[in-house]
Amino acid sequence: MQDIAVTIDRVSKTYKLYKSHTDRVKETFHPFRKKYSHAFNALEDISLHVKQGESIGIIGRNGSGKSTLLQIICGIIKPSLGTVTVKGKISALLELGAGFNPEFTGVQNVYLNASILGLSTEETRSRFDAIAAFADIGDFIHQPVKTYSSGMYVRLAFAIAVHVDPEILIVDEALSVGDIFFQQKCNRYLKENMEKCTKVIVTHDMHAVANLCNRVIVLEHGKIAFEGIPLKAVEYYTRIIHDDLYRPSCKIDTSIVKLPTRNELEKDSSWITVTEDSRGGACELLIEKVKVTSKENVPIMVVKSNDYVLLQMIIQVYLCKEKVIFGYLVKDRVGNAVFGENTCICPTGPVPLKAGRHLVQMGFTWPEIFPGEYTITPGIGEGDHPHHHIIQCWAHNIVAVSAVTPGRFINGLFNNPITHMEINPI
Repeated sequence: MQDIAVTIDRVSKTYKLYKSHTDRVKETFHPFRKKYSHAFNALEDISLHVKQGESIGIIGRNGSGKSTLLQIICGIIKPSLGTVTVKGKISALLELGAGFNPEFTGVQNVYLNASILGLSTEETRSRFDAIAAFADIGDFIHQPVKTYSSGMYVRLAFAIAVHVDPEILIVDEALSVGDIFFQQKCNRYLKENMEKCTKVIVTHDMHAVANLCNRVIVLEHGKIAFEGIPLKAVEYYTRIIHDDLYRPSCKIDTSIVKLPTRNELEKDSSWITVTEDSRGGACELLIEKVKVTSKENVPIMVVKSNDYVLLQMIIQVYLCKEKVIFGYLVKDRVGNAVFGENTCICPTGPVPLKAGRHLVQMGFTWPEIFPGEYTITPGIGEGDHPHHHIIQCWAHNIVAVSAVTPGRFINGLFNNPITHMEINPI
């Protein structure tokens, strides 16, 4: 297909793992080819097409095969099975400082890397000022790169990679290195100056993947576990992380708990049932149903500044808990967490809960925020710290609302009123 930049067809990568170097030698020279190793499948049957100009993100836990897949795309390593076809000039930011000679100065490494990426000396010379200005490391560009900090490494490497006019840009975690101002600078450059460039980005920064990518792949144990839009991919990834961290090894026998029936509850069609694939966490306390209403218990789908929002949950407590906290998180259409809160720092604080069914209600005032679609994720935690606690249950992006700002212009994500204004002659 003409518009496909990268084609990955049933790619697998298997490594031999040895307990010691001695076992490697024994296997190599054993007269009867006795095996002293065991196979590790870093990637297994991966198939993927990346269109020209598309930005695709790859996320997953450490060891899931992300970096291995990028190295195969770049041709650094070969797959054990399958084929990879790349159409276009690749510029890659892989391991920090990869491709740099530590004894060379920054200037020398600019010319070295640019030549590797296909630029002539004259072409590099014409772009050198732009590269140096983007890296913004001052006189250190004339010093050996072995004296650089990790931030300086990535500044120079990124500056080179994006100024050689690549058709395909491969980035492995480089966007998460350095200070926040440089990260914003990189993200802005990728969005504004490299719109036509095909980008494949591996990162643990969920905000970056949501803002920069059209499509996201979640790798799990060397396989594609999920493929879709950034919001859904981040939701899936967050859920499996919570399950891995907090879900007990043995499942709770829910059949021993008799759920009370309430006629008025069953007749209320405004409740949203939380499905199993929308939940994450230990799930010893379970969110069954959710709805968002006004104070008068009227379901709302559109909100504006200063509207009172009542988030209601029907929860099932399977095991008695002494310190239970509740909270919510509001995300924009690409999955960025915009605002939220939990009851850990509220007057109620963590509360004890007995086994059984409970109705939970949390109220908050909607801020003056940029108009658009937002999702609400309610959650239950266990502990007494607002950030470090056990995630018992999150119902990911279960409710959607539209924010409007009648008669108001929003300067950025939200408006922060000016509280003091004074002009005096001097």
